[in-house]
Amino acid sequence: MANTSSEFAMKIIDKGIMKGKEDMIENEIAIMRLCRHPNIIRLVEEFETLENIYLVLELVRGGDLFDAITESVRYDESVASSLIQDLASPIAYLHARNIVHRDVKPENCLLERHPNGKLQIKLADFGLAMEVTKPIFQVCGTPTYVAPEILVEGGGNGYGLEVDNWAVGVIAYILLCGFPPFRSPNRDQNQLFDIIVRGEYEFISPYWDDISQGAMDLIRQLLVINPKKRLTADGVLNHAWIRSGGQFKGPNLQRQVTMELARANLRSQQKIQQNV
Repeated sequence: MANTSSEFAMKIIDKGIMKGKEDMIENEIAIMRLCRHPNIIRLVEEFETLENIYLVLELVRGGDLFDAITESVRYDESVASSLIQDLASPIAYLHARNIVHRDVKPENCLLERHPNGKLQIKLADFGLAMEVTKPIFQVCGTPTYVAPEILVEGGGNGYGLEVDNWAVGVIAYILLCGFPPFRSPNRDQNQLFDIIVRGEYEFISPYWDDISQGAMDLIRQLLVINPKKRLTADGVLNHAWIRSGGQFKGPNLQRQVTMELARANLRSQQKIQQNV
């Protein structure tokens, strides 16, 4: 890399730990090389030694999507709408190229904070991303955000791009109340997966009493069990609630959402990944 005063982030991949999964690393690098979008973290350069692979990445200093909420003074529907638009845009870009991310979640949505106060999402971590050329049957993702078709016993008919759109729906729900739509009272993963497969959720009072019908309509169209009937990322961008820029601001949700995020402790989740 040329001498520069610019700062970058570095992702270091231990070859020993990833032995047997070299194709995943090659896939991640190939996809990141291809992507040029303002809402996708940019791969600047990559190089390797005998022990490690180094990915030099665009440096994003604003934390992740959870940090954006907890550190805001005012957080309302207009902010949530803008964030969902920022998330749907890179997903639409990827899907137009038949690329599925497979791990869309708030921790992978890094935030660039502009001088005018605007927040800009940068989608990161393409470790599970792949080109979709046929139905996928590998079980992977993060429990709270995983789509029902990934969890169907026996693999069902496989899955494709639509799993990312389900995750957008889960994130939209969390952004407006602070906890996920699908929850196991005992934090039991198998019970959680059963609830997801059945698509059982509701807009719980009093948390949703002051949320607009437009926001709830978007979520209803995304959290659809049948992936073929689920709203696409382009559909999200053209939804009335997104196009209006969340003009219905409503109350300041910052305190409520921050408290519920802390209670939900969503950052503690481990990825699920296995071959089936």
